[in-house]
Amino acid sequence: MDGEPDYMSDTGTNCNLHTTSETYPENLNKLETLEKKAVHLRLVLEKDFKAADMKWSLFVAAAFSFRYESCLKPFPPGYWKNGIKDMDELLSTITDVPALDLLLRQLDNLDDLKSYAEIIDLLFYVLVRLKEPIIKTVPIESHGNVLLHVNSTVPAAKPQYVFQVVSSNKSTAEVKWRELAKNHNVFYAFHGNRLENFYSMLHCGIQQKPMCSTGGGMFLSPELSASLPHSAGGFGWGASCLGGHLACVALCEILDVPEGINYQRPVTNQGDGGYDDSRSVDRKSNADEAMYKQLPNYYVTNAELVRVRYLLIYAKPLASLRLPTGHNKKDGGIRKWFARHKLFSILFGYGLMLATIGLANNQPLHYYFKMFMKKLELAYSNVKVS
Repeated sequence: MDGEPDYMSDTGTNCNLHTTSETYPENLNKLETLEKKAVHLRLVLEKDFKAADMKWSLFVAAAFSFRYESCLKPFPPGYWKNGIKDMDELLSTITDVPALDLLLRQLDNLDDLKSYAEIIDLLFYVLVRLKEPIIKTVPIESHGNVLLHVNSTVPAAKPQYVFQVVSSNKSTAEVKWRELAKNHNVFYAFHGNRLENFYSMLHCGIQQKPMCSTGGGMFLSPELSASLPHSAGGFGWGASCLGGHLACVALCEILDVPEGINYQRPVTNQGDGGYDDSRSVDRKSNADEAMYKQLPNYYVTNAELVRVRYLLIYAKPLASLRLPTGHNKKDGGIRKWFARHKLFSILFGYGLMLATIGLANNQPLHYYFKMFMKKLELAYSNVKVS
């Protein structure tokens, strides 16, 4: 409608839902009443609070992205105004959402629901109506078992949280994937991406982007350390129990179909398919190089071959999660401290600038400074005479 193309999710749901039937009229049915929405929200939050918090954080990250046109799919139907996405109203509602543990207590008071009806409507859409795929929290003692799906050999930072992504048997893409899996082997690999992309990735699938070195496809690797640099940390939801700044890596299950996968290895500038040890002595030891040459990267050109099975969540900037190297150990001191505390550095610099401007315009300070200089000059003259 109005030039907005239909974008279907893997469950057959329109990812650009904004039709008249999806605008939530007050008497649509009993399930759509405010009280019923509050009950369903409470059930979802009580069942798996962290998973609901993570799902909402991914939605918020997509909504606040400057690329929301591509990231925020599916778009909440209640915020279509005359065929136009009302981002101002949507962001205003998101800003008003309290911490989910506080909201959970407020939902018990059914008599006061109308005061935050818009918040309930939006949360109901994201956490209840968008029930596919189901997100489940993986206990911390099972994190190691999840990572064992891939035979990684290079050490990498461990995630703070792991969530399982479960697709319904009614999912069109899941059914098609399982049919193909009957005739092919499957394997697991990691896929790194920006935080704001995971909302649409879960509901509409991984999007293929052109790659200059391969011609196209999505990058996956058997090494978590190779995918972490692609997972740029971003700001999710400030009130999240997981943390306001998150990074995410997807652990995917892939069909081993040669026609849809380009198996790539590190190459030299000559493009001979090998790896030149003489050009990398300063970066890795010979043992590391021998191991690195054996690690393939996968560029999947057919998105139907990939299913996201787990989400690995890092609650700190990835720069602070990388394993220390010899170079990092030598590069300590105050410069490294400021580099790791960028927000404080910016605020400190801004405060120093304001203080400098204030002192420069302070007339009494100028007077005392001149008096001090005169006394210093007089003392210097007396010492010179004597």
